[in-house]
Amino acid sequence: MRMLSKLSIIVLLTAFFSQNLIAQEKKFGIVIHGGAGRIVKENMTPEKEEEYSNKLEEVLKVGYKILSEGGTALDAVEAAIKIMEDSPLFNAGKGAVLTEKGVAELDASIMDGKTLSAGAVAGIKHVKSPIKLARLVMEKSPHVMMISDGAEEFAEQNGLEMVENEYFITKERWESYQRILQREEERKKTEKHGTVGAVALDKNGNIAAG
Repeated sequence: MRMLSKLSIIVLLTAFFSQNLIAQEKKFGIVIHGGAGRIVKENMTPEKEEEYSNKLEEVLKVGYKILSEGGTALDAVEAAIKIMEDSPLFNAGKGAVLTEKGVAELDASIMDGKTLSAGAVAGIKHVKSPIKLARLVMEKSPHVMMISDGAEEFAEQNGLEMVENEYFITKERWESYQRILQREEERKKTEKHGTVGAVALDKNGNIAAG
C-alpha cells in the first residue's frame, strides 16, 4: 500500500509539473508581409533592399515583444501594421499607391479570431492610421465596415489623428504615378501592387489578422 501511495504521489507530481511546464511554454508568433505586389529584385539597389529588410525586422520585433509580454494578438497586429503604414516603403498609409486621380485612398481591416468580430474601412483620405480606425469600427460601432466621409467622421469623433492627403504622397509614388499616366496599358499588365498585412497568435491561443 505504501509503495502504491508513493507511486501515486509521484504520478500526481509528474502530472502537476508537466502541466505547469506546458503552461509556461505557451506558444505564440507573428507573421507579416510588406506587400503582395510584384517587386523585381533586379530593380532594387542593395541599399533599398537593406532598408526594406531592416524595417520588416523592426515590425517583427515590435509585434513579438507585445506577444512575449502577454499582449493580445490584436495589439500585435495593429502595432505591426501601423509601423508599415507610417513607413514610406510600403503600399499602406504614407507611400500608398495613388488612384487615377492622383490621391491616396486607403483601406484597412482587422479580425479577432476569438470572437470572429471584424472591422474594416475603405476610401480613407485623411486618417493617419487606417488600421487603428478599422479596430475602432470593430470595437466601438455596430458595423463591420465604414467608408469615405462617414468613416472619417467616426475617426474624428474618436480622437484619431487626421492629416492632409499630401502626407501620404511620397516623391517615389508621385513619380510612379506620372509614369503610369504615360503608359496606362503597360501598367495593367506589369504594375501590380499589394498592401501590407500581419497575422499573430498570442499566448492565450487567439489569432488575429489585419
